[in-house]
Amino acid sequence: MVEKDEVHQILIEFGFELNKTSGFGDDYLYELKNGWQVTAYCSFVGNPFANNVDATKYEEINIHLFDSIGTEYICKSVDSLKGKLAKVIEILKSNSDDDEILKCPDCNRYVGVKRPTHGQKWKPFLSCKGMIVHGRGKDKDVFCRGVSKKLRAEIKF
Repeated sequence: MVEKDEVHQILIEFGFELNKTSGFGDDYLYELKNGWQVTAYCSFVGNPFANNVDATKYEEINIHLFDSIGTEYICKSVDSLKGKLAKVIEILKSNSDDDEILKCPDCNRYVGVKRPTHGQKWKPFLSCKGMIVHGRGKDKDVFCRGVSKKLRAEIKF
């Protein structure tokens, strides 16, 4: 858990702007000046459905290119945010400057992190937004099965 005020101050000083707030957390945006944006999503501690949210603390900070494209950087402490934010932004800028690294090798759509749900044992991976089930019964399939191995799905610090 990290104090919201400390994280807010770090992000604002770096150049992020508070974009949206919900019962789940705060969403900050940073302009990369190449047409891309970086999102820092800060999730509140607690569960809004159980009515026990502490909006003064963040559970973690998830940093990624806008619309959850590419690698997600997951930060769990103020010290690591201070120490690594500039490098994370530099990497995301580099990836977005040559965005082919962010695309599915099969269908050329942008990739995002796919995570296991509760009880599943596989590791997160990057796949395209085309990995969507369509059809029914024996005709059920996905649009694309492409998986990107160019980048890691998530990096925790």
